[in-house]
Amino acid sequence: MVINTGNLIKPSIKKDFAISRQQAFTITRVYQQMGCDLLTPGFQELVNGKMIIDELVKAAGSMPLVCSNLRDAEKLGIKPFVVLHKGGKNILVASLMDPRVQKKAIHGITIKDPEASLAKILAAVPHDLAVVILHFSDLKAREIVRRVDGIDLAILATQRGIMASPEAEGKSYLVKNNNHGKTINYLDWNFASRRPVGYRSIVADREEVKPDPQVEKQVDTYESWLRKHYISMETVEKESHGGTQISTYLGARACARCHPEIVASWKASRHARAYASLQKKCKDYCPDCLPCHVTGKKNPLNGIGFLSPKKTPHLFDVQCEQCHGSAHQHVKAPQQPYGGNITEKTCIVCHTNQTDPEFSFEHDLELVNH
Repeated sequence: MVINTGNLIKPSIKKDFAISRQQAFTITRVYQQMGCDLLTPGFQELVNGKMIIDELVKAAGSMPLVCSNLRDAEKLGIKPFVVLHKGGKNILVASLMDPRVQKKAIHGITIKDPEASLAKILAAVPHDLAVVILHFSDLKAREIVRRVDGIDLAILATQRGIMASPEAEGKSYLVKNNNHGKTINYLDWNFASRRPVGYRSIVADREEVKPDPQVEKQVDTYESWLRKHYISMETVEKESHGGTQISTYLGARACARCHPEIVASWKASRHARAYASLQKKCKDYCPDCLPCHVTGKKNPLNGIGFLSPKKTPHLFDVQCEQCHGSAHQHVKAPQQPYGGNITEKTCIVCHTNQTDPEFSFEHDLELVNH
C-alpha cells in the first residue's frame, strides 16, 4: 500500500488562498493518478479549513482522505479510517491530528480527543494490522503510542528525516515520514511475528525515475496557472497601491559606468542568462525558482532588491549586487569599502545540494572570477 501523509501546502503562501487551493488540488490529483491508496490531510491543509478540504476531496476522486479525530469528518468528505485489503489481510489505517491545529484554523474545524477516537476505532474494526499516522510532535506521538493499545505501526507524519530502521516503542514500531518528498520509505511487515522485517528508503533520483506524462501534465497546468495568477496579482497590486515600493538595487548598467570590463565578463557568464532560462520554461513567475534567477530577491544585502518582473526588470539575472550587495551607497562614496569577500556561503544560498548537486565552490568560482 502507498500512503501520503499530507502537508502539501507551503506555509509561506498560506495567505494566498487561490494558490493554496490550486496547489492542494494539483498535488492531490497527482497522488491519485500515481495510485496512492490514501492521503491523510496534514496540519497545513486543516489549518486552512473547509476551503482546502473541498479541493482535496475534489481532486482525490476514489482515493480516500483519512482523519480519525476530525469532527464531522464524513460531512466534509473525509473518512475516519479505511481498511485496505492487501494479500488476504485487512489493514486498518487511521490518522490523528493534534487538537492544537484548531486554534490556528482559519475556517473553524474542530478536533476531537485523539486517544479516545483511536481507541474506539481499534476496538470496533476487525483488522490484521493497525497503521496510525500521527500529526504531532515527536514527544507527543510517542506518548500516544505508549498509552493506546493495539497500534502495530505508527508513522510520525511531521518528523522529517530518515530512520536507519523502525524504532520499537513497547509492542509498536515507529517510522518517520520521509525526507521532504525526496525519498520513498518502504517497509515489509511479518504478520506472524507482528514486526517489520525489511525497511529501506528509496531516493527519488531523476536519472533513475523517469517523469510520468500524466504528472508532468498536471505540473505544467499548475505552473501555467501560477504564472497567470502572479501577473494578475502584480497588476492588482500596482493599481491598489500605486507601486510605491522602490528597489535600492541599481543593476549592472550602473556598475558598467566604472567597471566596464567586469560587466563585460559577467555578460559572457551563465549568470547573465539566468532569467532567460526561466522564461524558456515559463517559470519566470515561479516563487520556488525566481529568487535564484534574479538579483536581490533571495537574502537581499543592504537594501531592497528584485520586486517583480514589471517593477524591477533591471534586476533580471544574477548580477553584481546579488553577491556584493546593494550598490546604492557605493555609487555615492566609491572610495569606501564595498562588496566584501565572496565565500562558499555566498554561493550555496542558491547552489544547494538539491538545485546544483555538482556545484564545487573552488572550481565554479573560477568561472565568475573578475
